[in-house]
Amino acid sequence: MLDKKSIGYKNNYMIEFEDKICFGCGPDNPHGLHLKLQFDDDTKTTYGRFTANEFHEGPPNIIHAGIIAGLLDETMITVNKYLDFVAITTELAIRYLQPAFVGENLYIRGWFIKKSKKVIENRAEIENEMGKIVARAKGKYLEVDVIPQLE
Repeated sequence: MLDKKSIGYKNNYMIEFEDKICFGCGPDNPHGLHLKLQFDDDTKTTYGRFTANEFHEGPPNIIHAGIIAGLLDETMITVNKYLDFVAITTELAIRYLQPAFVGENLYIRGWFIKKSKKVIENRAEIENEMGKIVARAKGKYLEVDVIPQLE
């Protein structure tokens, strides 16, 4: 089982789960996004940069919508981790505003909105090199004592 003791931080970067194969942030996942995010304690904001390659493509030269969804979700989940919430995604609403292209730098940020009992609400957005918003997301996350595992 993965619990709060399995998660740690170093130099304002998250040390990820023990297995390090998370699709979004795991450094040992050869097919993952390898997203590295920083956290600002004052604003409770996570931020980082991502550049897609041809393996992230959907329509020609455009990043697949599922990859965009993964980036947004990973960013909001990382907010939870830095705030010491062990949580799983329960709801993700995304508004795609314009295409994001393979090879262009994307700037991602996510922030904490509120927590009600065990439900955490966060927001995130992705901006392109021109400063235009590519996609926005609202996420809801259920706080858990341990990450569920297949028995």
